Amino acid sequence: MRVAIVGGGNSGEAIARAVRERGGDAILLSRSTGFDVLDDAAPGKFHASRETDGGIDVFVEATGSTAASANASAAFFGHSTRTVAAAAGMFGARHILLSIVGCYLPAVQGFGYYAGKTAQERIAREASENLTIVRSTQWFEFGQQMLQRLGFGLSALVPSMRIQPIAMDSVADTIASCALEDGHDDVLEVAGPEVMTLRELVRRLPHRPPVVLPLAIPSQWGRAFRNGTLLPSSSAIIMGPTLDEWLAQHAATLRP
Repeated sequence: MRVAIVGGGNSGEAIARAVRERGGDAILLSRSTGFDVLDDAAPGKFHASRETDGGIDVFVEATGSTAASANASAAFFGHSTRTVAAAAGMFGARHILLSIVGCYLPAVQGFGYYAGKTAQERIAREASENLTIVRSTQWFEFGQQMLQRLGFGLSALVPSMRIQPIAMDSVADTIASCALEDGHDDVLEVAGPEVMTLRELVRRLPHRPPVVLPLAIPSQWGRAFRNGTLLPSSSAIIMGPTLDEWLAQHAATLRP
């Protein structure tokens, strides 16, 4: 089974590792490899390349954006999904889209990134004949990202959120399983085993500032973040490790 993972960065690499560990053949595609999801010609170029000898069975879409507004986020993710769907169509391949638990809920559409992911899911359903959406809760790695973005000397501000975080490698394992095995549902939700606040997650990281303050965002989506709207449904697949187990494995690699 040959799987093309579209999207650079740590998540794409984690998915590729998980596919290879299960005996699949993984190809990483991103702008740096010549596959630009904003280039309408990218599917045709890739289809004609020698790298596709033997075909592609599954395309995994794990692209990300730094766009803050709903319009910019929707434009990026919409273009990304149309490009990946076109490539999947050329190969008669399945399309797996990595998304976010609860991103489609009305209460969080004021948050630009989630509005973009909602548009992406809708477009993927329209454009792909053989689609699976894998929705994940926030990753443990999200806490470190918050420190890098919102840490200031001896303190850090983190948005007030109730979350049920999961290890990125666990999400990658789910996607690899979905790619290499038959019989999965059209939509899967995955989450970690523990409910906590984002502040609790950040406070348990090594090298954090001594003062970690919650930031209550004054908006409808900010209230939704605080009240647990983004917690997974009862049908979600719960996967370890716990945060303590994850920290024991990764503490040495977390940067101060």
